[in-house]
Amino acid sequence: MFKANVIGLDQFRQQLAKASNDLKSEVAAEVKIAAMEFESLAKRSASEFGDRGTLRQSIGHRQSGPLTYEVFVGTFYAPFIEFGTKSKAQVPAGLEDVASQFRGQKGTGALTLIEAIKGWVKRKGIATGNELDRVAFEIARSIYRKGIRKRPFIYKHTATVRTNLKNRIKYILSGI
Repeated sequence: MFKANVIGLDQFRQQLAKASNDLKSEVAAEVKIAAMEFESLAKRSASEFGDRGTLRQSIGHRQSGPLTYEVFVGTFYAPFIEFGTKSKAQVPAGLEDVASQFRGQKGTGALTLIEAIKGWVKRKGIATGNELDRVAFEIARSIYRKGIRKRPFIYKHTATVRTNLKNRIKYILSGI
């Protein structure tokens, strides 16, 4: 599972400790809204590629602690889409530890890469019949040799969501 911690509120914890229960509830609601915003932005970005919506449909959020939510992606291949593979991999600064968890992993899903590509080639009408196997093999071979370019869909939204949340919480806490 591929996940991103949405927001930590370390800088606000002291102020929040002094706050009333109503204010604490407002902040908790804002953190949940930020997780939902992150999920929505990631889904919108993920819908730009893929023809079945599997990646987009696997994106969700869950509460992982008080004032802490995670946005997750349930497909095995999500980090390879996010960061790219082989010589085409590009990992943004600060995300090296996240990306390194997936380096060298191979898929174990129900479909092999070639079978998944065959389905895609058939759905797109690129080839049929005898040509289907050959075209799918050529595409798979190219992916194995050269990799795929990155197509960020989740981490690119971190700064936006974090800034929006901080601004909303500052506004709430300004009433203390």
